[in-house]
Amino acid sequence: MRNYVKSLFTPTAIRQLMKVGLVGVFNTIVSFALFNLFLSMLGGTKEVDEGFNWEQFWAIALSFLIGTVVSYLLNRRWTFELSDQPEELRRESVHFFLINVAAWAVTQFVVGSADWLWGPLTRMQQNFFYLAASGLIIIPKFAGYRDIVFRKAIDAESDTEQLTSI
Repeated sequence: MRNYVKSLFTPTAIRQLMKVGLVGVFNTIVSFALFNLFLSMLGGTKEVDEGFNWEQFWAIALSFLIGTVVSYLLNRRWTFELSDQPEELRRESVHFFLINVAAWAVTQFVVGSADWLWGPLTRMQQNFFYLAASGLIIIPKFAGYRDIVFRKAIDAESDTEQLTSI
């Protein structure tokens, strides 16, 4: 476990974490814009407690889905600097989306729990809890991307680099 934690703080991992963070910031801006657009379109801010906020649920789901596609493309190409490897794309994308389904569930839980605990949330409160959830999931998502999603491609590219440097 100690070696694993150390592996998150190597120069390469720190560079990748910074890039994941930048992609995350960009993706959060896109996701926030979409979240608020979908809330406006669906009417997801309630004045009184009217039960489960389905509009808020779907606004989070749709913004997360679109954000996940953007995040996958940016992380694959820019963060981990991977070239096309068609044999890995299906496995990577399935794992990437599974990790993001877990992140989506955490986000739904955080925002939904806040809505349930403190009554109908204002738009500002919805955004605050959405941002809090985003902060909660960044390190686990990075570890999942690095160690599960892109691991084979990263290993293959580093093997190629080692062979060409000999």
